[in-house]
Amino acid sequence: MAAAPVAMADVADVNEVATHPAWAALLHVRDGEPMVRDPAFLLTLSQFSLQAELQATLALLQGPDPQAVCRFPARYIWLHSQGVLPERSLAHCADLTEFNARAPMDEVALVFASETLSQPSSMMGHVFLKLSGRDATGQPREHAISFFTEPVTWNLPRLFWRSLVAGMPGYFTLSPYAEQVQGYIGREGRSLWEHPLRVDASQRRLLQAHLMELRPVQFTYYFQRYNCATLVKQVLAVVQPAVLDTPDLWTTPKDVVRAAQSAGVLEPARSLSAPRWTLHLLDGALDAADVAAVQEAVATQSLPAAAPQAARSFLRQQAALALNQHVVQSGRRSPDVAATYQRRLQDAAQADLALTSSPAFSPAAAPPDSQLSVGVMRRDGDDALLLEFLPASHRLEDRNDMYFSESSLRLFDIALTQSMHGRGARVERATVYAVESLLPRDRFTGGWSGRFKIGHEAQVGADLSSRGSLRVEGGLGLTERVGRDLDLFAMASAGVGVRHGAYVFVQPSVGLVLRQVFDMKAVITLSAVNNGLGEGRTVREFQWTQAKYLGRDWTLVGSFTQRQRGELTRREGQLRLKRLF
Repeated sequence: MAAAPVAMADVADVNEVATHPAWAALLHVRDGEPMVRDPAFLLTLSQFSLQAELQATLALLQGPDPQAVCRFPARYIWLHSQGVLPERSLAHCADLTEFNARAPMDEVALVFASETLSQPSSMMGHVFLKLSGRDATGQPREHAISFFTEPVTWNLPRLFWRSLVAGMPGYFTLSPYAEQVQGYIGREGRSLWEHPLRVDASQRRLLQAHLMELRPVQFTYYFQRYNCATLVKQVLAVVQPAVLDTPDLWTTPKDVVRAAQSAGVLEPARSLSAPRWTLHLLDGALDAADVAAVQEAVATQSLPAAAPQAARSFLRQQAALALNQHVVQSGRRSPDVAATYQRRLQDAAQADLALTSSPAFSPAAAPPDSQLSVGVMRRDGDDALLLEFLPASHRLEDRNDMYFSESSLRLFDIALTQSMHGRGARVERATVYAVESLLPRDRFTGGWSGRFKIGHEAQVGADLSSRGSLRVEGGLGLTERVGRDLDLFAMASAGVGVRHGAYVFVQPSVGLVLRQVFDMKAVITLSAVNNGLGEGRTVREFQWTQAKYLGRDWTLVGSFTQRQRGELTRREGQLRLKRLF
């Protein structure tokens, strides 16, 4: 909410303006520190403070240069709304006028692009703004305002150093929204969620002016502290400072959606689903006859055969539309031929039926991205206290209802134990990056499951003792969804470990994920570790993890592990209380 105007004559009141959260948002300041360090954006960068920047801004805007207000139009508009500056025209600001003409803003939407593992910078999704309106000729226009970086290497150590410590060049761009839709949905197979913002005409004017201020700024992108989510959250705070009231340890794209929803600025979302995900969801609603009818229709570019029920005929038609798009994306059909067939399908569509997106898949429904666990562990007769911290993002045991498949993504995950019997502390796990996707196969597109991990983790040797090693491993497999609540999977994994020397190990596994009643989930895995720690033996391992969700932010997790080699058996148990935040 806007604060009451203050009088310029009173220095105390001017200082009050400097402490307003909207002023900090206009300067992209977090906890008193500027996140944008470009002298073209901050007038007092070398000796920055909110008060000093306000005084420098007032001196500039009240000076003789008429272009000064064109450099910082949003600052002027906001300071005028606070009663600090007199009313002035912005009609002479050519760049602002051109921006208003090119990217009209009758509506603004916050857009979330779903996660992708093919791009390191977007493994947690992406968030940007959509600007919609009619230009001076009455033509509808849609543009996207986006902040991103371009990681040009899969050299993970170098990538982590540049994105976390050194920083990478950040790009703030205006582009046609249709290009973004084609890129995310057409090329990358990601779904989009559009959340219209509840902003009035004056807020849109302020927002547009602020976007204009950011256009020439040189940004430095840091994956964990100044990314697409951080910038967009600050931009939203310019018109609704309450967006910043939602704390987060590591601002992710989903954090921005949740913060905007908590601040009351989001309208109900609209979704644009990638063809692959549409087919994946429809596969569960169609029987074998439906699938065969759709596949034959798309292969021959004909209308799907009618089903006995009108609703089922509609689902066949929707599946044909999605499969046609998927065939184009796979390079098996030219866009022109596919467009002609798509028009035939759309002309035959039933006007009284439509597919709607479930709010359960919205990013706003996702649980928080950080978690802290405390608990106890018993291993080899030793009891220990257990502490785990995951800055981002989630585990396989967590709720995955809002995803299209069971998955986990762990960045900088760490686990520590402290023996209760004087054996000291130990680092159980220090994972740099780990991802696992149990994507169920569907009858239209197939689908592979996979995992990849890099970090320090305990592994068992020939004597079944658990010792730490540096490991890089990956795997590929298949997942089959049985009904709504059971996933069966098989995975073949291999990797390279380093302890006293380098070694190669192999770890095939099978398992299941069971989504249970009473807000519970079970993950059961049976695997065989060959040449663990380079000791040349095979160890069988059985693991059961049971989670009980205690509301949105708390989870009770128990796990049992049994390892065997010949007659030798060892067991391990854990009980953890997890807080998500």
